[in-house]
Amino acid sequence: MEFHWIYLIFLFSFLFMVFVLKDIYASFGSYIRQMIVEAKVWKTGIAVNADIIARSRTGLFDANIPVYRLTFKFTTLEGVEVESTLRRSLDAEGVMRYAPGNGATLKYDPKNPKRIAMDDKDRPLILGD
Repeated sequence: MEFHWIYLIFLFSFLFMVFVLKDIYASFGSYIRQMIVEAKVWKTGIAVNADIIARSRTGLFDANIPVYRLTFKFTTLEGVEVESTLRRSLDAEGVMRYAPGNGATLKYDPKNPKRIAMDDKDRPLILGD
């Protein structure tokens, strides 16, 4: 029985592709998942004002802009206090705008309030009578 080098080349190529895809998913999988969740929440979510309680750099970059992890605290319409986190790329102006202690307008999923979405051009939510 003769050894076929082509099988070894296919095996090496397959393992290389698995390694590359695993690395890409490890780096960007959660970021992509967050974008999908935000798109769904943005359509059906309930808008609330939230306080930014923490901000930290993730080490990732989006178009040479650092990505930060923002932690928010807000109260749902049912009166439940919730803390939730999302990632956002912030330039110098955004870093000042989304500093801990500042506020932002979010939308949350009424079924799972930890799922939140934030518009980049958020404005304070003004509640009427």
